[in-house]
Amino acid sequence: MLRDATRVDADAVALLVLHELERRQLRRLRRVSKEQLSQMLFVGVRQPQFRYGYPQARVYQNQGVAVGVAYGYPAAVEPTLDNRWTNLFARQQLTPPQQDVVTPRALPDEWYLDLLTVRNRSKGKTYQQKWFDEWLLGDAIHRARLTGAPVIAMDVRPGSTLAKLAAEFGFVATARRRLDRQTYYHLRLKLTPQID
Repeated sequence: MLRDATRVDADAVALLVLHELERRQLRRLRRVSKEQLSQMLFVGVRQPQFRYGYPQARVYQNQGVAVGVAYGYPAAVEPTLDNRWTNLFARQQLTPPQQDVVTPRALPDEWYLDLLTVRNRSKGKTYQQKWFDEWLLGDAIHRARLTGAPVIAMDVRPGSTLAKLAAEFGFVATARRRLDRQTYYHLRLKLTPQID
């Protein structure tokens, strides 16, 4: 079942985000231990203005547990989100980074899909579980269309599962970016207006 995330989902969602951020190997989080990062995320997911706070998230729930999450928002929302994680670093008694932990990425005309991940144990186990990431991406496109945004976009690592899935949905690479010293492709999909 696809639905908006709530505070109740915080623990399950924090674990999903933790695994995704570990995969991304963000430079500004390298001095933070896995335990500190997980503690920051368990607190952060409950905060509405945190980049990975529950109001920006949609979850796929299977058997009562959030097994997949997608974070997205209109480009205008991105500057209002806490990308420095200042309060979260302070709670761990760490000096917050001077720059954003996650570099702002959305272009002005975009509805930006920041993160989409599915719990590894849920990938491909059954016919239904094979499609969790597809359902989350389809839902993100639908939500972007409802806002009236002309484009939905995301940044993906070349050759990643998400890059392949996005290509199946018709996303096109429009730029090659260096984000946190890693190569990403900026993918965009033009949206047709929602007809009611």
